[in-house]
Amino acid sequence: MFPGKLVKDDAIVVAVGSHEPGAREVDENLIARGTVVVEARSAALAEAGDLLIPLSAGMITDGHFAVNLAELVVGGVTPGHGPGVFKSVGMAWEDLVMAAAAFRRSAVPR
Repeated sequence: MFPGKLVKDDAIVVAVGSHEPGAREVDENLIARGTVVVEARSAALAEAGDLLIPLSAGMITDGHFAVNLAELVVGGVTPGHGPGVFKSVGMAWEDLVMAAAAFRRSAVPR
């Protein structure tokens, strides 16, 4: 597990490797002081141990990661203070987007 105290406030951390409720990549220090962005709150609340563990310990509330990726991308949300943390649990639509892009690229005449 990566120690959050090593992360500067202006850093961005992308945590995409863990998607089980009991597993995590980063510690509660980073999650508690960061601005956390997720793909979807419902998926994060079901699968993201990086968030569920500090949530169950009372270190954060579920409002701490209220920012969905789509809202951030379209400019509907302004990032807060502390490090930015994107926690992914790997959603199927992301795989579909990448597969479609790979297919379009392979279908282009060369």
